[in-house]
Amino acid sequence: MNDEVPLDLRSRRRLDTRQEIHRAALELFEAQGVRETTVQQIAERSGVSSRTFFRHFTTKEQAGLPGQARLLRAIETLEVTGTDPDAVLRDVEAALEGVMGLEHDPEREEHRRVARLLAGDSELRALAAAQERELATRLRERLSERLEGPDPTTVLLVVEVAVAVWSACWERWGELAAQGREEDPVELYRRCRSELRRIVG
Repeated sequence: MNDEVPLDLRSRRRLDTRQEIHRAALELFEAQGVRETTVQQIAERSGVSSRTFFRHFTTKEQAGLPGQARLLRAIETLEVTGTDPDAVLRDVEAALEGVMGLEHDPEREEHRRVARLLAGDSELRALAAAQERELATRLRERLSERLEGPDPTTVLLVVEVAVAVWSACWERWGELAAQGREEDPVELYRRCRSELRRIVG
């Protein structure tokens, strides 16, 4: 079920153009590598000018990894059921799990392709790490808004643990994809969470 607000025609066209650029970047990165791909090649493949490319993305790497819009939306609507740190962490994990994608999610294969690229390219991983810091900042703000009771250190720890598990899951998913192994990202995410709990007791 899609509960997003319908976009006007101009916004839809902008979003379509952005998605076309992203797809072209992914295809070129997979075919010839990130370093060998140019902005001009991405623009030509997506049928836009370089100027239009730069209206949507600041770098070629960003075009291949345009951000985690679903996760940001999940953070913006996150509800927590209590103030106990473990309960808060479980609420955050449930929200993140929902973002990982269901079996028939049309974006799932694209996410897998991005994860596979991340596994093999340090520049893309650096951009992903910067995006994760932005997500952590917003999640910390959201929890601070929604919670009364936990001190800032507790909120920070909940956020850091949640983002670390998210990041580890994506990294492992990409490694497995690079090896040609299919893996359910939700199951992998659950295993990462369980393994962390086993490690820390």
